[in-house]
Amino acid sequence: MKKFILSSILFLLIACPAITIIPTFLILTDSYKHTVAGNEIYYSIFKSKQKKKTKKIIIGDSVGRQLFSNTTYNDSLNSLACNRGISMAGHFILLNNYLNAGNKIDTVFLIFTPFSFQSNLNDVFTYHYFLKPFYIKEYKPLFTKLVTEQIDKIPYAGFCRFPNILTSNWAPDFKSTDKTDYTFLSPISVEYLIKIKELSMKHHFKVIILPTPTRISRKAEVERMMKNEITKNNLEPEFKNYFENIIYLNDNNFVDDVHLKREIIAYYTSYYKENLMK
Repeated sequence: MKKFILSSILFLLIACPAITIIPTFLILTDSYKHTVAGNEIYYSIFKSKQKKKTKKIIIGDSVGRQLFSNTTYNDSLNSLACNRGISMAGHFILLNNYLNAGNKIDTVFLIFTPFSFQSNLNDVFTYHYFLKPFYIKEYKPLFTKLVTEQIDKIPYAGFCRFPNILTSNWAPDFKSTDKTDYTFLSPISVEYLIKIKELSMKHHFKVIILPTPTRISRKAEVERMMKNEITKNNLEPEFKNYFENIIYLNDNNFVDDVHLKREIIAYYTSYYKENLMK
């Protein structure tokens, strides 16, 4: 017994510094931002703070990023696309960062699947993809009351920036009990699309929202979405022709419910640039 206790103490003496030192090192060097799941978010945050001459930027979910990668589109089109998990609140923050860096733009393209606008900071990805990158002093003034209320529902939200949690892929097994009365635009999407619209009027740029190619088997699901959610929030100009522009493809062109197979991405990237983004 005595030997076991001594061995346990020795183990703790060795393990505890490693448990704290390694995450601290990863934070001090920013290394974790390149290795954790969702590292594309941290890269988009980094890009959003850079001074650029680019007049057209892209914000989007992971399918938008497939079409316009944030690691390759840095010049005539500057892509800040990352993923759906940051919600429209996170996408607004990226745009706000870009403008605060002193950049002058004439067009913002929002490229999203029809399903990404449903994100309301109430799914299992919120903790890792939104809280860890954005739940900091710099961005909290940009949170609406609703965002704060949604965050307060998530277990261990206050611990998301602890070194051992921040530098890992751990997140609580969170299942929202929110009741939804929307089919297309979540309340948070509405709030932050309006904020993006307000920025466009203040800084004199256009907002154009484009759909991503969509599985033909989900066409009926898309058609059931309530278009009046756009009208009652005065977002018709931004969503002009959004549903008419959806390209429905056979399901065998997708690797899952929304993401495109790699071999067809280049074709549709060219199609968007030549037909939808001029």
